[in-house]
Amino acid sequence: MNSIRVKFIRGEEVKYISHLDMMKLFERAARRSNLPISYSQGFNPHPNMVFGLPLSVGVTSESEYADFELSSSMEPHEFLKQFNSNLPEGLKIVDAMEKNTKTNIMATIAVADYILLVSSDKKYDIDQINAVISNIMSREQIFVSKESKKSKKEVDIRPMIQSIKAIMTDDLDNSSDASDIKNENLIINPFMYNYIKGLYKYEPGFLSYNVKNLFCITAKLSAGSKSNLKPELLISAFNLLSDMELNLVKVHRTGLYIERESRILDPMSQDALS
Repeated sequence: MNSIRVKFIRGEEVKYISHLDMMKLFERAARRSNLPISYSQGFNPHPNMVFGLPLSVGVTSESEYADFELSSSMEPHEFLKQFNSNLPEGLKIVDAMEKNTKTNIMATIAVADYILLVSSDKKYDIDQINAVISNIMSREQIFVSKESKKSKKEVDIRPMIQSIKAIMTDDLDNSSDASDIKNENLIINPFMYNYIKGLYKYEPGFLSYNVKNLFCITAKLSAGSKSNLKPELLISAFNLLSDMELNLVKVHRTGLYIERESRILDPMSQDALS
């Protein structure tokens, strides 16, 4: 049976739909596209498609993945073209490759990259933020409260933090495009850049935070079924280990990676697909 893995973008237009609704959206788009996606057997057949690490409502991403089992062979580029013609604004498949491994994307996700836009009660410079980051990364344990539907417990998140870096959002109103920025300490990701740029159009006092006090944190965190750290808990650690009072304004996922034989791989690489 032929199988195709796709990489897709989830933009601002669809960030408030649930993971379940997104799966239904993909199913309807596949039917409209007449794609040969196979279905399970039984009383209530469903399409054989598996998505990577689900996104929380309100989160955007430039690096989502899904595996589709096909009932007949189809060229990946044609699959991408037909699918995109029936997806709504905000969802776009940017790559498609034939998948030869039987392991699906959800079962192998191990690491996620994020850009977190946060607001603060006052203006911090990058040296102050880096001092907090150094404190976090130097610790052997960091316990924060993690709540579930049934309980609340203290969890050590330090092993789940692989790297963190501060990125400032200063002077965005003085540049016309992310490509104009040369300073490595300033945000250049076009998705987040355009979002922050849009905040400058609001009159002072309209937003619950001061745009001039915003900054970003890039983070590489454990993800998946074995160990999963949500960005909200990372911000809790910042507030716990400093006098900062940070609020999470926006989360954007920039990368997902799988683990294969102790190696961390791009899901679209040949090593990951074979």
